Amino acid sequence: MAGAQFASDRLTAPAMVEDAVAMESQGFYLLALNEALTLLLEEGRAPGWKRARSSRAALVAQTTAPPHFFAKIFFPRRWYEGVKTLFRGDRAYRTDWRTHALQAAGFAAPAVVLRGRVKGLPFVITEALPGISVADYLDRPRVVALSTAGQTRQRRGVLRALGVEIARLHEAGFFHTELRTSNIHVHLQPDGMPRFFFLDNEGTRRFMQLPWRRRVKNLAQLNMDHHHVSRTDRLRVLQAYVTAAGLGPDLGALTQEIHQRTQRRRRENAMRAIRPDAPASPTAASRFPTQTK
Repeated sequence: MAGAQFASDRLTAPAMVEDAVAMESQGFYLLALNEALTLLLEEGRAPGWKRARSSRAALVAQTTAPPHFFAKIFFPRRWYEGVKTLFRGDRAYRTDWRTHALQAAGFAAPAVVLRGRVKGLPFVITEALPGISVADYLDRPRVVALSTAGQTRQRRGVLRALGVEIARLHEAGFFHTELRTSNIHVHLQPDGMPRFFFLDNEGTRRFMQLPWRRRVKNLAQLNMDHHHVSRTDRLRVLQAYVTAAGLGPDLGALTQEIHQRTQRRRRENAMRAIRPDAPASPTAASRFPTQTK
């Protein structure tokens, strides 16, 4: 402790001045950030920030000038959130350390550069990512009706690469609780190869061996999105996935389980749209198939 306490004594005068200026600048930045996040919460807007699309469980905003960052403020979702915070840390802490776990395992995710609390609510500041979400990438054909042959080949390559990356994620034991195309970013590198980033990692979990039902749930989540994407393109993702995961013989059974779960979730969502207070029906756990038909 003494060494840490008196370490500044060994600094030269110019270095001490630079250190003091840096600390002062950091203090002003944190104060300005707190004011901006408070305004976003209270008024829905703040100078230098713009709101981004998010769920009801969070407020997301992005800086309007470089360097670009995202702020995510977490709202309590359930009555037992306080208990989870007590034993697992708040939602900002869980986002931080689970993002680090992904990165340590060789997966790309937006770095958490700061986390804290504003008006009693946890928040994180994350770096902006290159590229666009897979959701936006897949929606491009809606805008560009006629795609060139090169664009078609590129799209198919991205879909296959997506299947391989999800397989790699699962083979490493990771389960993403919200594996939607909006939570995966794709960046096409100079050599044309796609690089994927996983967002919204608060609920990401790691298993010694990922249970079969978790695989099915993640793949069904992806299958729920983008009704305009053709069945052939969906199969491209799935075929690349089973090949990379070594599950080729189970393709038929996996496809059937994904379809069943997708249909069940769509029925539940339709019911909740009619009756918002209606509870979701219980879902039966899928078992690893021993054989395929």
